[in-house]
Amino acid sequence: MFEKSIAHFEALLKGMVFDCHACGQCVLRQTGLICPMSCPKGLRNGPCGGTLHGECEVYPDKRCVWVRIHQRTARDSQALPDLLPSPDARLHHTSSYLNFLAGKDELTRQPLPYLELGRQRTRLPVQTASRLEQRLKSGAFVKTCELRAPRGANFDGLRSEAAAIRGHFDAVNATAFLNAKPSLPSPVAAAELVRLGLEAICQATCRDHTKTSFIAELLQNQITGVQNVLCLTGDSYAGVPKIKQVFDMDGALMIYEARYLREMGVVHFTGQRLNPPPRLFLGAAINPFTQPPNVPIRRLKQKVAAGVDFIQTQVVFDVPGFRQFMAAAHDEGLTEEVFILAGVPVVTSVAGLGVIPRIPGVWLPAAVQRRLGQAKNIEAEGIAVAQELATELSDLPGVAGLHFMLFGPDHTVLPPIARTLRPCRVGSTPQAVSTSPIDTPCPSLT
Repeated sequence: MFEKSIAHFEALLKGMVFDCHACGQCVLRQTGLICPMSCPKGLRNGPCGGTLHGECEVYPDKRCVWVRIHQRTARDSQALPDLLPSPDARLHHTSSYLNFLAGKDELTRQPLPYLELGRQRTRLPVQTASRLEQRLKSGAFVKTCELRAPRGANFDGLRSEAAAIRGHFDAVNATAFLNAKPSLPSPVAAAELVRLGLEAICQATCRDHTKTSFIAELLQNQITGVQNVLCLTGDSYAGVPKIKQVFDMDGALMIYEARYLREMGVVHFTGQRLNPPPRLFLGAAINPFTQPPNVPIRRLKQKVAAGVDFIQTQVVFDVPGFRQFMAAAHDEGLTEEVFILAGVPVVTSVAGLGVIPRIPGVWLPAAVQRRLGQAKNIEAEGIAVAQELATELSDLPGVAGLHFMLFGPDHTVLPPIARTLRPCRVGSTPQAVSTSPIDTPCPSLT
């Protein structure tokens, strides 16, 4: 009774002062006295990729909680932020003061130690069985795209789309649960892509995963030969019917769990040893247009320190803005630590154009929207825009490849765009022999 009374009083007092959400394991000292649990997703590290212009994805009329935290704790600094662990659900609605005194919150209050992964990681030898890693480290300028997991138990549509892009892309994302709508899971679709001879990237979202189910998914990928996983925080679905969103982790914590398992052979949150552990090539996403500009750089640093191998960015319509982001990433040495693939939108339908403004975190300049919206043939104009963007983005220092996202029904428009790109990165130094049928290995440019 005493402990409950203390917890209720603490929640009331700290709720009025700090917007406390009574997690019972307070990290206000690390977050500038702003409660991270007041983030609508309850993210312990952030911001998520849906943040744009410093606004919250879920409540656009409010400032993003994590942007506020970065501004208060770092101001204009680009220093590496701490990686805070997931909260322990057993401590929710208990007194953080009593938990601190008893030592119950020690494991979830202290920042996680980053792993020692070496320097200039893009130049290290190949570490996984991923053909995508081999291509990147050979000096190839890679091209990836997306195929959607079927909404029903039938692979005919996926197989048809896979046939349309075969031989033109180095890897293919198997997207699933878009807008939180049921479909076959990404690992199932990715396994089918592997069976069809494509290099697959499984997508895992914190919105849909506990830490337990995420590790299980890594094991599933290990069994089916899927060698790449993209770790995403995931958007917050506000549709009907409303689903319960998990967010047991954020994107950086998901990467940390997967990389810790890969390096140590141990499940971080349980201490369970797995032999052999899944050794997957790990990806993540970054929104380059989060403001202020030091915030996405700090978030990228955090994901790099957590162990990410490659980055796929949010779609880029604003090349000057992306150029500034890449310049900052280059100045901070991040392009030597992680392969960055710039997101290229391919808009080929009116319906696809209409979807874009509703995607959290996407910045669609008015001039581009008018150009596409007023086009007599939106497919031809969308292809032209994509080709222009792809050409400009591929010339930016530090861009290791492009990730094409189709906003339209016909995947046959993608290969002609991909064929126009150069096969090798300027200034690249091959580290491995390519096994991809797309191009011959890139020669040394030195």
